[in-house]
Amino acid sequence: MNLKASVVLFALCLAFSLRADVVMHDSIVVPPGSQFTTDNMGNLYVYTPTNDIVKYNPEGLKMATANFKVLGNISSIDAGNPFEIYVFYRDQNKVVFLDNLLNIRGECDMESIGVSQIACIARSSDNQIWLFDMADQKLKKYSKDLKLIIESAALNNFPVGNNINPTMILDINSSVLVLNNNRILEFDLFANFNKTLIADTIATFQYLNGNIIYFKNGQVQMFNPLSFKMDVLSLNLPEKTLQVRLEKERLFILKDEFVILRFIPE
Repeated sequence: MNLKASVVLFALCLAFSLRADVVMHDSIVVPPGSQFTTDNMGNLYVYTPTNDIVKYNPEGLKMATANFKVLGNISSIDAGNPFEIYVFYRDQNKVVFLDNLLNIRGECDMESIGVSQIACIARSSDNQIWLFDMADQKLKKYSKDLKLIIESAALNNFPVGNNINPTMILDINSSVLVLNNNRILEFDLFANFNKTLIADTIATFQYLNGNIIYFKNGQVQMFNPLSFKMDVLSLNLPEKTLQVRLEKERLFILKDEFVILRFIPE
């Protein structure tokens, strides 16, 4: 498929015109309780309850595996840069950086500088670290040599509800989105709070082609933060779907003990 055709196809997907008869390309057996993420090249990263990290290419072929048992439980994986993958180990307040074959290329021990109550972390658009510090309820950006670059005012100073417990951060180049109490909050790149973008029941989300995409009540919702338009994508999902992500021409579906890979026919 050439580039122009790919762009047209993906635009159709995001314009609520995905065909309902998408064809299952492959499925991968995963342990119950596994989670996954993807990168913008269509690679899949599964992390299991026993803290294995397994990378698959867009066709579902296993590319690499890793397990760093000494670091404890994996809290999250950010594959926004497929050549430098961020793995967060909350129990030890460590961020580990992996290369594209899941080899360790570095780490940041936030405990060493007294940051010991991290709710969540993310890669910044310039490959530094965003984190939310529960000790003072601030969104902060650190360099990899553990220097504080930017911090917000305390989140409890803003009209975001009484429950302050962020679970996800995503730097989308133009702003920083924080998932707090199932609501998406928007900050600018200087950690200034702008507004609540979406007040909904959201467990996780992704940002794709200018749209926020999340899974709720068996449906994939799409919100455009510029037009404030909300749509439901027409996807033929199996029953008991737990998580959905879209990348390239692939639709990734987590269901029970499988990650299902589907593709949209040319």
